[in-house]
Amino acid sequence: MMKGRVLRVILPLLAVGGFAYAVFFTLVLAKREPPQSRPLAMPAESRFSATISASGLIEASSRNIEIGSFLSGVVHEVPVTEGDRVKAGDRLFVLDRRAAEADLLVASRELATAEARVQEGVIALADQEDQLRRAERLKPGVVVSEDRLIRLRFAEQAARAVLEAARAEADAARARRAAAAVTLDQLTVRAPIDGRVLKVNVRPGAFVAAGANVEPPLLLGDDHVLHVRVQVDENDIWRLRPGATAEAVVRGNREIRFPLAFVRVEPYVTPKRSLTGDTSERVDTRILEVIYSFDPAGLPVFIGQQVDAFIATDITSAGPPP
Repeated sequence: MMKGRVLRVILPLLAVGGFAYAVFFTLVLAKREPPQSRPLAMPAESRFSATISASGLIEASSRNIEIGSFLSGVVHEVPVTEGDRVKAGDRLFVLDRRAAEADLLVASRELATAEARVQEGVIALADQEDQLRRAERLKPGVVVSEDRLIRLRFAEQAARAVLEAARAEADAARARRAAAAVTLDQLTVRAPIDGRVLKVNVRPGAFVAAGANVEPPLLLGDDHVLHVRVQVDENDIWRLRPGATAEAVVRGNREIRFPLAFVRVEPYVTPKRSLTGDTSERVDTRILEVIYSFDPAGLPVFIGQQVDAFIATDITSAGPPP
């Protein structure tokens, strides 16, 4: 009985409270503007009054060299790791050398045999020449017969031909040995320039195919001076002036800026392939690539990093460039 009375009191109160909250939500809370989301980092701004804005990609001054392999094979050794500095000619990775070493050994034995035959031919020719000289000093038809003299001359010519054949075979064996040595040397991939190892994609036991690879076995570049490959939109190309003042801004911190020095323009307009992820970005546009350099000392930048680039220009009209 008591429980029923309590419910008769509480239920109307709950109904009144729910109605009051609905009115409050409709008149007050629903009309409030949602709080604006703040970006994680403020976008970079140009300090030039007139500017070309573009995205840039940091790369090695030697460009990022995709190291390949002359031959296919299983990796035996990788003596370098990411970040190592190497000199031109230093080993980067080595393929299995056993078959090539065996081929070189066989070619060396064949060369030794061919050179021995050359020596044998030299001795045989010298003997025939000596016999012919002795016979020619004698009086033909009296001490030595004409037939004997002719046969000695033929024997000398035959010995000379055998020697020439032996020398040709030795040259061929020498060429085969040189080819085997080249093949053995090609199994050791060496650095083409002084630089830093940027990325190692192979490990001992992995198979490397000769020719182009989707992922290069190793990436190398000279990072003493870095380059920025700036992609200028085709709509801004007419305003570009080589040598104009330019600077780059690190993405994520617009306070970190550094000047860019003009290097060159790659004079071929190409389709845009490197996308920034901006929802308003056009994928059907074409770009002109402009190369700038900068000193990376003290800057928190790395090869492969994107930056915002700004190129100063005093051209504000839509007319043709002077």
